[in-house]
Amino acid sequence: MKWVLRILAGLFLFAALGGLFLYFQGKLNNVTIAGTFAALFGVFLNESSKIADKQTQRSKFFLEQSIAGFEHTVNLLNDRNNDRIKWISAARILQQSLKLSRRITENEHKSILQIQMDQYRHQLWEILNPDNERITSTFFYGVNDSSLDIQEAAKQSSLPTDGEPKDRLSSVHSLSEKSLFEIWSFMEFSENYADPLHNTFCQDKIESLRLQHPPLYEYLKHKQKYHSAAGKLHKLLDKEE
Repeated sequence: MKWVLRILAGLFLFAALGGLFLYFQGKLNNVTIAGTFAALFGVFLNESSKIADKQTQRSKFFLEQSIAGFEHTVNLLNDRNNDRIKWISAARILQQSLKLSRRITENEHKSILQIQMDQYRHQLWEILNPDNERITSTFFYGVNDSSLDIQEAAKQSSLPTDGEPKDRLSSVHSLSEKSLFEIWSFMEFSENYADPLHNTFCQDKIESLRLQHPPLYEYLKHKQKYHSAAGKLHKLLDKEE
């Protein structure tokens, strides 16, 4: 609509100038027509400016909201917690923030967004840095003792903890693969964010993590082989049989 109004404004300006030209050549008796076209030029130009201003403000709103969402995502994970609920919440906020960011229309705002997104990617990488002593494969099973081997961590990930109902026999504390996939995809500078919470790591992606992030690789490979329930591990192949 903005460009339609500007094109119409340009046409009326051209008509107004043409009217003045004809008037000075003596082919028009007065400049009323030229004045009318000039007035219409002003009206359409003013309306196009109003629309442009609304679009800029709308774009700014989506920029601010998406950046706030990215910041909230980082803040939820900044203490290197492995709380399943917080990770799911962070992934969902990240997903919604990405959707909002796609509605940004102004090039200046898009440039600002890219700068901010790169900063948040860097912060998330620091949180999940595999060189950090806390970020082991057991971290992703939601246990606090990083010294545990992955088998024991997997068992403990399904044991109820303090605060849960006493009659509960099994629980789930391991980090959701879907939330991990969402956050990892963002960290990888991926451009494809279509419904990421419905996706999981494909086998090729898991293999690429062998070098990129060994702890996450070990966790995902272990999850493919075992299911933890009530503090015990069950081979997934046994279930299929």
